[in-house]
Amino acid sequence: MSIIDEKLREGKPLIVDVGSDNCVPCKMIQPVLKEIEEDYKDSLNVLILNVNENLEIVKELGVMSIPTQFFYDKDGQMIGQHVGFLPKESFQQIIKEQFSL
Repeated sequence: MSIIDEKLREGKPLIVDVGSDNCVPCKMIQPVLKEIEEDYKDSLNVLILNVNENLEIVKELGVMSIPTQFFYDKDGQMIGQHVGFLPKESFQQIIKEQFSL
């Protein structure tokens, strides 16, 4: 069972971010995701994966560029993905539209 599967078993929507320590947009998005995680801690999970430490998962997800975010609903279905940096407001809009939170 992967770490993504473990998080999905909690029955909450999940945002998975795949990035790297030496990627500038990846470094920029991490504080944004930490804020999102704190703001929605009771209703949403956030998982930040380092591409170099999670090669098997990255391969399974088909990540071609970083940062990449994957969005899963509470039933564990992937409902979307985005490549690149997103500001907090964009995450909030996605959360509102896709997760109804």
